[in-house]
Amino acid sequence: MKEELLEEYKMLKDEIQNCVERDNSLSTFMVTAVATILTFAISANLQLPFLFLISFCIIIPFSARIAHYKGNVARISAYIIVYLESELNIKYETRNIQVKNPNSKKSKLLISMRNYVGLWLGIISYAIYLEEYIQKIGLNNIFDFIFCVLPVLLLILTFIIDRKIDNVPATRNIWLELFKKNKDEVSK
Repeated sequence: MKEELLEEYKMLKDEIQNCVERDNSLSTFMVTAVATILTFAISANLQLPFLFLISFCIIIPFSARIAHYKGNVARISAYIIVYLESELNIKYETRNIQVKNPNSKKSKLLISMRNYVGLWLGIISYAIYLEEYIQKIGLNNIFDFIFCVLPVLLLILTFIIDRKIDNVPATRNIWLELFKKNKDEVSK
């Protein structure tokens, strides 16, 4: 029985590692792709400020996928804590949670920069778009104003997705409670 649990533990740790690697790859690709899009849009020097908004076609889906992977890690971590750690006398996930509580402002800033990378890229894209739009097209009528303000909705969507990424510890706590409740019900 213990060998089966140890095998399950190894399999779940591999799945966590897989999610972390995919998260890192997606983040790197997202930054690179957005930088490429912005560089092209700036160097093309066209009268099309809307090119700067293309970056949201990368930012939003990639941020959502990163949130999915981080949510998977939270769920698997909670499962390991509830069902496997006590049986195997392994406390890695529990200790990892205790160690990762950021207390310093510098730690919180670094975590914020990592968890909100989509939002930061979106703000940069929107700021350049807004500057280019006003400079090349101008604010001549109500439609120009709408075209300047409308992309804020993309920023809001990006913020909502990145906020989900930043709330992974809370998500893990929800999974912990659900798994504990399930384990208690099954053991009755």
